[in-house]
Amino acid sequence: RIQRLWWKLLRKKGFDVLVAHSPALGVNDDTDLCHRGFGPFLELIEKYEPKYFVHGHVHMNYGRQFPREAMIGKTKVINAYNHYIVDIE
Repeated sequence: RIQRLWWKLLRKKGFDVLVAHSPALGVNDDTDLCHRGFGPFLELIEKYEPKYFVHGHVHMNYGRQFPREAMIGKTKVINAYNHYIVDIE
């Protein structure tokens, strides 16, 4: 899917917000197969540096202290489990 969007991404010079169900690989994810992050999201974030990456799936009540917010370079990563309000300028 990402490869099919390459022309739009190039023409628009990237994107500002990425919203996904799963987290990016290595950020707010877990080691088990069901909660492991998705590698292509990390690649997109590193290449295009959107302002926000909002994901769910990793519930903060799993017994592990998942952070609500993190950073990947210039991108603010938000674990939107349950609910989360974002003010975008």
